[in-house]
Amino acid sequence: METIIKIENLKKVYRMGQEKVYALKGIDLEIKKGEICCLYGTSGSGKSTILNMVAGLEKPTRGSIIVKDYHIEKLDEKQLARFRQKYVGFIFQSYNLLPNLTALENVSMPLAFKGYSKKAREKAAIDMLKAVGLGDRLSHKPNQMSGGQQQRASIARAFVVKPEIILADEPTGNLDTNTTIEIMDLITDMAKKYGQTIMLVSHDTEALAYSDRIVHVKDGLIEKIIEDKGKYTLKESAANA
Repeated sequence: METIIKIENLKKVYRMGQEKVYALKGIDLEIKKGEICCLYGTSGSGKSTILNMVAGLEKPTRGSIIVKDYHIEKLDEKQLARFRQKYVGFIFQSYNLLPNLTALENVSMPLAFKGYSKKAREKAAIDMLKAVGLGDRLSHKPNQMSGGQQQRASIARAFVVKPEIILADEPTGNLDTNTTIEIMDLITDMAKKYGQTIMLVSHDTEALAYSDRIVHVKDGLIEKIIEDKGKYTLKESAANA
């Protein structure tokens, strides 16, 4: 299977005055095309730092990140923006919807950057909102929707351009268990439908059952990797985490 993300000797050191904080101490990881890979660990383990570097939101102190033959650590801001627009969709814990825009406007926005006409943008956004169960919320603004509905709108926005890679940072962190299961069902079903790769950061045990591979991150290092975790039930995933 084709490797779509390759991380080699990734290190990140933050300077806090005269002190150095070693967030990542040498990460090596490959993610295959179409894989659902979960970076799992406690807060401060380094998992979100890895995701941010794959997205080009932070530069590594040392090491390389190759995504679809692009050396992410070598790209400037304009190149990174073009790369993200073309290949990457984002799902965040805090939803990151623009508060003054409706669900339809939030979801159609990424298509504007790709040159879609207004008519084409609205049709694609409506179709995607219907696919995530928000066909009756098109004109609602974020403060008129529940947390689960906002996350569904965020998912629709991430998937509307059908990117090859979805980067999801604690997408269920603000949700209850039942809504978490609904959202994970939705994310993984859509990714499988479109043949997309998911790199998921989570500390929720419910997310483990949906992953093809679980990468345990601890103290800036990969502690262990569990393969084929998706075969477990939710209860078994929690017990074997």
